[in-house]
Amino acid sequence: MRGDLPYSFEVCPLHSPREPLMIRASKTDQAWKQWGETDPYYGVITDDKFRSDNLDEQSRHDFFQTGQQSVAHVLQLCRQHIQPNFEPKSVLDYGCGVGRMALAFAQHTQHVIGIDVSEGMLTEAQLNKERLGVTNIELLKIEGTQLPTDKKFDLVHSYIVLQHINPQQGIEIFRQLIDRIAEGGIGAIQLAYSHEKFACDDGLAPRLPSLRTIWRSVWANSILRRKLGALLGSSKPPQMQMNPYQLNKIFFLLQSAGIQDLHVEFTNHGGHLGTFLIFRKPA
Repeated sequence: MRGDLPYSFEVCPLHSPREPLMIRASKTDQAWKQWGETDPYYGVITDDKFRSDNLDEQSRHDFFQTGQQSVAHVLQLCRQHIQPNFEPKSVLDYGCGVGRMALAFAQHTQHVIGIDVSEGMLTEAQLNKERLGVTNIELLKIEGTQLPTDKKFDLVHSYIVLQHINPQQGIEIFRQLIDRIAEGGIGAIQLAYSHEKFACDDGLAPRLPSLRTIWRSVWANSILRRKLGALLGSSKPPQMQMNPYQLNKIFFLLQSAGIQDLHVEFTNHGGHLGTFLIFRKPA
């Protein structure tokens, strides 16, 4: 997708890219911190063979093999649709988890920074980094919406991450991820926008969530639920939210940043419809 006409935008003073909007950490952050503590690999790929109780050398190998395949696909998309000779020297992987893709990116670039909200995930990523002898990865923790680095990167990447974050918080993170792309660099960011169950309304969700949806959201990550589960010996895993984003907001942020080269690849994770956006920041 190519926009040939240049556009200029007035930047809203309340949302200046140099002064990120500070938003408190949401319940989704707490959920992913719990996943990192209890079941970090399954929290990344929901396959029973990656459950903590089932994890062995073979399943661990299979897990990181998916990272190798995903990174190869990302780089292929960048070269096929945006820049044929793209060879990033630096990569930011937002929502790096246990290092599934960050470790793979490290084989293709000089330096990788992986960022995650879960200390448990980052601890496991550090162990994987040491186990594999990878030395060109830096792991950083994020609190709220402020990215923990001001560096610019040739490639800024995030896949199956923002959909698990409260959209108000995620939009601010998306804004900062665009800002962290170096001039002439590429962004590769995936997010959800709808669900197959809304097909009768052309993908449009109801304006107001149902009482059942509200109840499930409040109860799923409540302290009372966790305490009751622990008391009864049947602790439940935290809720894994799948949040849709308004694409008009996403495209406005991209175009206001001067993005003209854009490739869109559709994704579908269990009926949750999304877009994988590959775009180049003007030099």
